[in-house]
Amino acid sequence: MTPFRGALMREIATIVGWSLVGLLALPGCSSDDGGSSSATGQDASGADGTAADGSAADGTASDTGGATPLVANGDYLMGIKLSLGGAQLVMKLSVTAEGEAGAAGKFLTFDVYAANAFGFVSEAPIASGKDIAIAADGTFAVALGKVTVPGKASPTGTPVEADLTINGTVASDGTFCGDVTGEVPAFKADLKGSTFRAVPWPSEFPKEYDVVCPGAEAKRYDPIATCPKLAAGSNTMTSATFERTFELYLPAAATDTSTKLPIVFLYHGNTGNAKGIAEATGWNTYYETAGAIVVVPNTTPEVDGSKPVLDWRFAEKVFDRDNRELVFFDDLRKCVAEQYAVDADRLYVTGMSAGGMMTTFLALNRGEAIAAVAPLAGGYLHDFPDAARKVPFLVTWGGPTDMAYSQNFDTLAKGLIANLTEKGHVHHDCEHSLGHKIPPNYVGFVWSWLSAFDRDSKDDAHAGKLPAGAPDFCSVPK
Repeated sequence: MTPFRGALMREIATIVGWSLVGLLALPGCSSDDGGSSSATGQDASGADGTAADGSAADGTASDTGGATPLVANGDYLMGIKLSLGGAQLVMKLSVTAEGEAGAAGKFLTFDVYAANAFGFVSEAPIASGKDIAIAADGTFAVALGKVTVPGKASPTGTPVEADLTINGTVASDGTFCGDVTGEVPAFKADLKGSTFRAVPWPSEFPKEYDVVCPGAEAKRYDPIATCPKLAAGSNTMTSATFERTFELYLPAAATDTSTKLPIVFLYHGNTGNAKGIAEATGWNTYYETAGAIVVVPNTTPEVDGSKPVLDWRFAEKVFDRDNRELVFFDDLRKCVAEQYAVDADRLYVTGMSAGGMMTTFLALNRGEAIAAVAPLAGGYLHDFPDAARKVPFLVTWGGPTDMAYSQNFDTLAKGLIANLTEKGHVHHDCEHSLGHKIPPNYVGFVWSWLSAFDRDSKDDAHAGKLPAGAPDFCSVPK
C-alpha cells in the first residue's frame, strides 16, 4: 500500500463510487464472474490479539453459550462482489443470534459497518436489522432499506446511497453467503447478481478473502483462435464468449505493408459508444494526420440479458483471463497485428471518463504491451501495483468541478498522480478546470506527447519539458 493510498483511504478512501455502494451491497452468486480479491491493510484487532469487537484471537466469533449455535455472536468480515462493474469490497458485520444448528432461529441484531481494506471501520453502523428470522434450512433475508456509504469507505471518496436487501444462507460451519438485491440511484443500477461471503472476523486482516459462496469460481475466457476479416469502419468479433463491435480507423499508409504503423486504442465513457468518442476527441479525422491505426471498442451490449451498468471492467479485482475486457484488448491487438503492419513497440491507449479509468487499468495490468497512455478524467480503483514496466502517463482532468454520477474525478486524478509519483512513473499533468469535459482541440497535443514514447522508453522522452503547442494548463511535476 502506498503512503498516499493509505492516507486517502483513511481520510477519504478511494476505490470507485459505484463500488462504494458495493461496500454495502453484500451479495449472491453472479452468473458472470466470481472469485476472490486481494487486499492488504491494517489489523483491526486489539493490542492483546483479540478482535476489536471481542471475538477470539483465533478468528472465531464469540459464542454466547449453549449447545451448537446456529450463528455465533460476534463480528464477521464480509467479502463482497458487486454486479456494478464487478467491484470487490470488504465490510464488517456484527450480529447477535439465537437458535441451534439444524433448527430455525433468528438474528436478534444485524449491524452493518462501513469499512475498507486498509483497516477503517466506522464507529457506528450504517444500517441495522432486528429480529430477522432464519429458517430451518438456514435461509434469511434482511431489508436494510436506504443506506449511505460514507466517503471514507467509498472507492472514490464520495458518499453513495443505495437501497438494499440481503438474502443469505447460514452454512453448517456458521459462516454465511448469498446475494443482494436493490439499486444504486446515482448509477441507475440494479444490484441483482451481487455476491458475498461472511466469515468470523480475523485477528489480522487477510490478503485474500472470499466474495462468493463456495464453488462459485470465476469464469476464465480463452483468447481468440481465429480472427475475423477486418476492414476500415465497423467490425464485429466474438471475444470471451461475447459478440463485440469496434470501429477501425485506417490511414492511407495502412495499405503499405512495408511500413509499420503505431496503434492507438480509444475507450468511450459510460453510456457512450465508439463513434461518439472518436468524434468528440477528434480521432475520427486525426488518425490520418498521425499516421496511426486507431481502434475504438464498444462496450459489451448485454450480459445475462441486460446491459452492464459500467461499460468497462476497471472496477473488478481480476487482472487476467477472468476479465473479459482484458481478453478483448488482447484479442484486438492480435487480430489487428495479423492483418496490418503494426509497430508493436508503439501501442498507445487513451479514453475519457469510464474510458479514462479503463485506460489506467490497462496501463497497470497490460503495461508490457503499452508504450504510453493518456487518460482523461481517469483513476485507479485498486491497490496500486508494482508494475514490471512503469508506463508513462499524460493525466488530464477537469479540476474540482470534474464530477460525474455524483463521483469526484478530481479526487481520483490526484490519487492517481500521487501513486504515479510514489511508484516512479513518468507523468505530465493537465488540469483544465472545465469540469467533466474533453478540452477542445486537444488531440494534437495528446498525440505529440504519446508518440515520443515506445516500449523501450525508460525515462521521460520529453526530457522534463512539454512538447511544442502544449496547453497552458499542462505542467511537468517538479
